[in-house]
Amino acid sequence: MLGELIGEFTGKNTVYRVLPDGKIETSNQGMGKILGLDAFIMSTAVATMANEVFVGEVNSLITTMTGDAVMMRGNAVSWQSEKGGATRASSYQTTQSEKLMRLNKVIGVHEYETDEMGNWKGKIWE
Repeated sequence: MLGELIGEFTGKNTVYRVLPDGKIETSNQGMGKILGLDAFIMSTAVATMANEVFVGEVNSLITTMTGDAVMMRGNAVSWQSEKGGATRASSYQTTQSEKLMRLNKVIGVHEYETDEMGNWKGKIWE
């Protein structure tokens, strides 16, 4: 059973790169909320594709409008969907922010939908 909704963001994929080793890198940024605080998120994912599924690692930085920050590190799977792409992920977080400290003890469960133009929306549950 999923826990509390702790984050919700919308954004756009900004960079796509095919790396020399055949992996695919995607970077994005967006705006939303984390623990009810207005925030900015930027992420980079590096993935390989097998059987029409991308499997990779994601690194994200979330900063609140009041200057608090949290790093998220996770693993994700993505695949083509009718609307563009679907992603499911899990993450752990590290922060020294008093306002976000509880995230140090949380495993995040993520769900993102991306359209064919690279616009995405996602939610993070505890």
